[in-house]
Amino acid sequence: MLSSAVLLAAPAGAQGDAPVKSANVDLDGDGKPDAVSLTPGADGKFTLKVGVATVQGNAAGNEVSGFSVVDLDTGDKWKELLVHSVGDVDDDHRFFLYGYDGKGVKPLGDVRALTEAKGNGIVLVDTWMGFWHRRDKYVLDRKAWKLNPVPQELYAVGVEATVKKSFPLAQARTGSAVVATTAQGSKVQVLAASVPPRGGDVWYLVKSSSGLLGWVREKALMESTEGLPLAG
Repeated sequence: MLSSAVLLAAPAGAQGDAPVKSANVDLDGDGKPDAVSLTPGADGKFTLKVGVATVQGNAAGNEVSGFSVVDLDTGDKWKELLVHSVGDVDDDHRFFLYGYDGKGVKPLGDVRALTEAKGNGIVLVDTWMGFWHRRDKYVLDRKAWKLNPVPQELYAVGVEATVKKSFPLAQARTGSAVVATTAQGSKVQVLAASVPPRGGDVWYLVKSSSGLLGWVREKALMESTEGLPLAG
């Protein structure tokens, strides 16, 4: 078994820590170590046990490699458990967060990554979107024992591309009015993205070489430009 001192090298940056199957660590701040164990099952199912309390989890077919201990909010007395599950590619990895209130194990939520968590109750999660990283924000609600997403109307992109085939920039994501037409060979800046929460077309807010802003669907942007930092 590993001690809490080994597992808690940073407030919450433990995604990179080697996961373990068991440990003794004080999760509820009562000064007494709690016995924690993780038992993987078939098809991504697992059992997480803290003291005599247990909870069942499901990583949807991923391999469950273990857990690490994180501290999402260093201003309170609790620490959290991060269950690691590994998919075939990085985008398939899932991380499941749990809290322990001294009586039961509380599922806080799951994320694709723990990109940034500085111990202030905020978790930032990056997801690769083909040529940019979408950054989502989550906030820990200690009263509800939940890690809640903070919705964004737009996501920052910030990449440049070269126009290989002229394409129009729409005034809005609905309607057919055009604010500008990009010039072949010119540079454009992809500033932001509108990502539907339940699937559908991703729209990009693009700045033309003449300084005009407009919208273009992802398919048109990909087909009409070159130089986007696409994954190899």
